[in-house]
Amino acid sequence: MIEELIEVVNKLSEVSHRLDEVRIKRRQRITQYFLDIENCLRDSVEQLKNGKVPNDKWGELRVYARKLPRTIGSEIGQETSEELSLLLLSTSKSFPTVQDIPSIEDVAGQFKGLANTITAKPENDLRRKILTYGGFATAGFAGGVLLNKFSDQAKTKSETKPPVSTDLPNIDWEMHTFLSDNVRNTILFQAPDRVCDLVRKMTNNRFNIKLKRTGETEEILTKVSNGQIQCGFSGIYYSTPKYRALFFGCAIPFGLNPQEQTAWLNYKKNPNDKYTFIQSIYKEKLELNIIPFPAAATGGQMGGWFKEEIISIEQLRNKVIRIPGLGADVCQKAFGMTTHEQLGSISLETAIEKLKEGDFFAVEWTSPHDDFELGLHRAANFYYYPGWWEPSTTFDVQVNINAWDDLPSHYQEIFKVACHENYMSILTEYNLKNSLALKKIEETGVKLKRFDTNILTKARSTTKELLDFYANQDEDIFKDIYEEWLNFKSRIRAWSDLNKLQ
Repeated sequence: MIEELIEVVNKLSEVSHRLDEVRIKRRQRITQYFLDIENCLRDSVEQLKNGKVPNDKWGELRVYARKLPRTIGSEIGQETSEELSLLLLSTSKSFPTVQDIPSIEDVAGQFKGLANTITAKPENDLRRKILTYGGFATAGFAGGVLLNKFSDQAKTKSETKPPVSTDLPNIDWEMHTFLSDNVRNTILFQAPDRVCDLVRKMTNNRFNIKLKRTGETEEILTKVSNGQIQCGFSGIYYSTPKYRALFFGCAIPFGLNPQEQTAWLNYKKNPNDKYTFIQSIYKEKLELNIIPFPAAATGGQMGGWFKEEIISIEQLRNKVIRIPGLGADVCQKAFGMTTHEQLGSISLETAIEKLKEGDFFAVEWTSPHDDFELGLHRAANFYYYPGWWEPSTTFDVQVNINAWDDLPSHYQEIFKVACHENYMSILTEYNLKNSLALKKIEETGVKLKRFDTNILTKARSTTKELLDFYANQDEDIFKDIYEEWLNFKSRIRAWSDLNKLQ
């Protein structure tokens, strides 16, 4: 992995002489590109030194890898630039370790050296050429002839190749998120920060999104739709039944697996549609002036922490569980449980404390890494799986449509790339760290238990009953979306099962 990164910078050094004749504006762009990679690598080193995996920085590196051919391809040749792009992409697919720090620091220094070398090249733009040639002429006539010559050449060039906009206007947005400081140690907490950071870095500090950790999901939705803020980061299943139809873009019990969910979030009924099916729901079905972008995913989750081993379904009746979304509805109807939302507004921090004290019977959050960081293993002894109510939970950045339409098109593309990179980065980090944390949890003496077949069967049948009931209640919105989701699930599950290893 690091060897490929070293190979990239070495090959760039070998062909750096081809950048001698680059005009000043392109030279500045290339210089900044190399400096951005240098900063990305140095930030990665800092995270490694602090014991963190640089997921966001390696995601940023993938962006730079894809940009390489169009940034320096015309100078070093498309074939060479494509080769280096693939090498850099290959590097970014595997996360570095502490042992890689010296090599990464060395490569970062070489990228800085490349940037400084290009900056030091004598200016070689059109005006300098004209003045140089004009100096050899005897009179203004010769200079004028040369001026016309170069002007004609420039004009011909611009006519044959449309100009590319390089404008980077200064834009300031505000983002609100429901993720407060009481979940600071979780992976999910970092997700909105990373989106803002990627957008800022990819626009050279021109597009800045100020993150505020304030408000609940439905409040944030309202503010974004009304244009009070430009965007919000939320898990839509934390809203009230008013927006229950949106849960299909977040978490449905016994729903799609993470791979299927990713496909569903990008699904369009018609390939020529402007928006994905999920994006269209906000405006067309619920009249929200919002376009959402998937920006984080937890993957498969656990079934939560329980104070006692579950012997029978009857044992769950009237017990209190902290659980959001449609999973809460199923627990109420199928098992007669009381959910935390029925008791009023209760924070996760308070719910964990109540679990410790025995006032709550169960609490669920996400999965081993986050649950361990939150100390849930010290509050209950039984850790159940699978998380049937959230098999592939997704979190979105919801953007005000007017603010979105006002963005330059290249900023829109940058924003979409940042959200997608963050989505994959967060999902990858959960998969990597959950496997390590699960081992730690088992070493504490916590008992890992699978839900009894009777519980899973009852939960599955109740889920279908509830979804059918909501569809009959709201035929214009919920039913339309539910039927589309069912058709999609049927098609993609047939493909998933075909490739399932027995």
